[in-house]
Amino acid sequence: MALAAEHGYAAGEIHAEIGLALGARREGDFDLAEKHLRRTLAWHRAVDFGPGPALLLAELGFLAEQRGDAPAALALHRQGLAVARDSGDPRAVALAQEGIAGAYALAGQPVQAARLLGTATRARESSGAPLPEAERGDVERITAKVLATLGTEVFAAEFSAGADDDPDVGGHDGSRSGEG
Repeated sequence: MALAAEHGYAAGEIHAEIGLALGARREGDFDLAEKHLRRTLAWHRAVDFGPGPALLLAELGFLAEQRGDAPAALALHRQGLAVARDSGDPRAVALAQEGIAGAYALAGQPVQAARLLGTATRARESSGAPLPEAERGDVERITAKVLATLGTEVFAAEFSAGADDDPDVGGHDGSRSGEG
């Protein structure tokens, strides 16, 4: 990061800071991760770098989920999903869906979470870019939580069923539009 700054390479500095944020979150230093993520998100928005915020919003959403704040996690992942859809990147869309699944799991909506995990997995596979093993930590954490709630049989059925095209249209409680 310092080397990039030394050479006036702002994008390099930001990319290094994103790496620091990712590492800090995975190490459990949530305050440091949030500081880096908010700074890099502000930079991406200031320079109007379209697809960049999708990852940063996902990371902030996972951070909110890990802190136990389901409404914040859901709001951040929904913002990320909108950016991801605008970018046309199916991997970014899948990441946002995985994040929304985590927010739903935290909010007591395990069926919707299982469906979104299935939808995201199929989207990654159909794009030829399944989630690499080294990047599965969030999905594994969310899957374990949902499996513990639903059990293997129900989880498998819901995972296979998947979600609608717009799984995130419901309220903060995970309910869906048109239901209820």
